[in-house]
Amino acid sequence: MDKEVYHFVRAVGAVEPTQGDELYPVFREFFKRSNYFLLRDTLLIVKISRSDKPFWGVGRKYIEFLNRFDSYLLVLLTSKDRGWFFTKRDVNKKIRDKVWNLREEDDNYKINYNTVRYHENRFTSIEQFARRNELQTVKTAAASLNKKGANPI
Repeated sequence: MDKEVYHFVRAVGAVEPTQGDELYPVFREFFKRSNYFLLRDTLLIVKISRSDKPFWGVGRKYIEFLNRFDSYLLVLLTSKDRGWFFTKRDVNKKIRDKVWNLREEDDNYKINYNTVRYHENRFTSIEQFARRNELQTVKTAAASLNKKGANPI
C-alpha cells in the first residue's frame, strides 16, 4: 500500500475488510491492490498521484461494481492529506458528462487535474475532509469503527 494512502486511511479511520467480514471474499477476489476500504458504512476508494500535473485512473469494471452499492467515495490524493473526494453521484455525473473519459486501451477512466481542481470537494487537511463528510471528528470515526470490531490498517 502506498504510504500516503496508508496515512490517509488511518487518519480518517477507514479499514480494510478482515477475513471474518462478509465482504472480505469479494474484496480480495475483486480488488487486487489496497486502495479499497470501509469508512463506517461507505466504501472508500483512495488513489494517489505524485505528478506535478496530477492524474489518476479508475477502471471501468471497478466503477460498475461499486455502482451496485448505495454509496461510495472516490478520494484522489496529491499527498497524504490533500486532494479531492467525489460521491457516487459526482463520479457518475463526471462520466456521463464525459468530463472523465474512458480510455479504451486499458479500460480506465482518466482523471486529470484540470477536471478536478476547481471542484468544491477539495480538501487540504484530514480535518477538512472529515468535516466535509460530516464526520464529527477523525478520532470519533476511528473509535466508532474500532468498537464495531473492525481492525484498523
